[in-house]
Amino acid sequence: MITTPVAADHRAAHRRRPLAALAAAALAASAVTTVVVPVAGAAPAPLPENAAASAAVTALSRGSTEILAVPAGFAATFGYTPVRHGSMMIKPTGECSSPVPLPTEFETACKAHDLGYDLLRYARLHDQPLGPWARQTVDATLEHAMRESCTTRPEAVARARCTVMAAVASVFVDLNSRREGYGSPVVSSATGRAEGVAR
Repeated sequence: MITTPVAADHRAAHRRRPLAALAAAALAASAVTTVVVPVAGAAPAPLPENAAASAAVTALSRGSTEILAVPAGFAATFGYTPVRHGSMMIKPTGECSSPVPLPTEFETACKAHDLGYDLLRYARLHDQPLGPWARQTVDATLEHAMRESCTTRPEAVARARCTVMAAVASVFVDLNSRREGYGSPVVSSATGRAEGVAR
């Protein structure tokens, strides 16, 4: 049988049709798989932040003269109402938690820092945690307040020592915050009771 070039091309094209059909089917199947199967390990949508706690953290960082508006139920949750001390709102029973003695000038700054951390805990307890910005802001406010308190010392050497202690304390605070992912501070024994009340 004599095969013409036209007939040969026709048979080759006929043989290619099943391959083309299989390739099209494979592409369609992969497209369906991509659409139907959800992406594994997709991050859930972030929770909304607690607006009242966010506003309070912002006001605390600014050291504004108006009374700090704490979220509703804050006093019932933590057992205290923030009070003003000079230009700062503070936790009256707060303190400087440190393995080494810190200058007495830091006391007010530490109490304001404790209030800030309680605001972060409040937001988490109400399933509306604040983002990393909030803890970074509270920590930065502490550092600024400690450094400012050092300026009250009349002697240059004493001021320098105080400033060094402020820098050291800030490093340790930041390391702990980094360790906790700049999230809500780990509950201490002082806040354990508050969590029990809130839940």
